[in-house]
Amino acid sequence: MRRSRHTSFAIMAVAAIAAGVLLLEHAGLLAGAFRTEILARVDDGDVVNALDIAGGTTR
Repeated sequence: MRRSRHTSFAIMAVAAIAAGVLLLEHAGLLAGAFRTEILARVDDGDVVNALDIAGGTTR
């Protein structure tokens, strides 16, 4: 007698939840939940290059 393969309930539940979240995100209901915008400003005085670290000439 052969044993049938048994799929774990936990694996199926996690897969169903993940698929549901992906569908909700794709539909736009969770559009901002998984996106992060980085707003930054860099001044010229804050920039350090390899020559500054190695002790080379400065601008």
